[in-house]
Amino acid sequence: LSRTAMPPKAAAPVELPAPLPTDVPAGGLDVPIAAPTLNSEEAVEAFPGEFQLAPDERNRWLVLHFALPRTIMTADMAEGRSTEAELNDVLSGMAWGSIDADTSEWVLESEDPSLEPPHPSLISYTEYVARAYPSDDAMEEEARAENVSMAAQKRVAFTSPGEPGAKFRPMFDQMVKNLSHTNKALMRAYDIKKPLLNEEALPEDPARSDAQNIMRFGRHQVLPSFWQLLVQLVKKGRRFSLVLHSFQEDQLAVVQRELQLFCQGQHPAYDGKNKTQKPPPMSGDKGSRDLRLLDGCIGRVDRTAGRLEFAGRPAGDAPKTARPGEVAFVAP
Repeated sequence: LSRTAMPPKAAAPVELPAPLPTDVPAGGLDVPIAAPTLNSEEAVEAFPGEFQLAPDERNRWLVLHFALPRTIMTADMAEGRSTEAELNDVLSGMAWGSIDADTSEWVLESEDPSLEPPHPSLISYTEYVARAYPSDDAMEEEARAENVSMAAQKRVAFTSPGEPGAKFRPMFDQMVKNLSHTNKALMRAYDIKKPLLNEEALPEDPARSDAQNIMRFGRHQVLPSFWQLLVQLVKKGRRFSLVLHSFQEDQLAVVQRELQLFCQGQHPAYDGKNKTQKPPPMSGDKGSRDLRLLDGCIGRVDRTAGRLEFAGRPAGDAPKTARPGEVAFVAP
């Protein structure tokens, strides 16, 4: 039998990646990330597992979503809870205890706050309060509303003297310290004595400057880690977009003003004055991406129509997909 050798199958065409632009803007977020040299002693991963990713995977576009309360801010203006109330509320959900058989009262058992119970038999103070003041839909509306109010009052006073979580007061104080300004030059410039935790006690004064109103509480309203995240992403050349979620327009306005000033290098705590550090430009200057939250980037969800509307954009300037690097807000 004679055998005829068959020609090898043609290899499937391989799509080559599009070449990177040669005229990327200086300092912009489109600048490609240089692949780290793995055998270099100076090589440091920007995040765990970075060196295990292919170069294109390391440079993927990041879309970062943040809910304003409890993520990058402490106060919840939609629910009317101050920073003091929110810090207590958070700790009440991370404190674990048991129920006294004689008094039916909750007794703290855990030494430190934690997301998970140190023992399966323990329940958090938040869960205990929810059991003590139930608010299910089967209840009459008046009784349900009263229980919701009572449960909230218990949680927001959790670490106060005489309350079940008084032992956690040092943790509360540490959280306040982490929010406070410690730069003495900055404190002198804005006459900061001690941090104020109840936002309603000192409303914004239209006669004062933006910087004075931002600093009036003597502490950060937006968590410093959020600003540091932006700085690190820009310095590393990461391509990203931000999506901020809020149920309350006044709360969004607080972040909008601070974000605009931060991107312009004019935020009172990050402007290079009073021994503060100034961030890289994020306002479109020097070829940078404009990350300011402009009015045209604020969208609202129309639940009836099931669509996201950007009322602040001129007609014909509302793309179906977000622009690269654009900061957007979604009101769910």
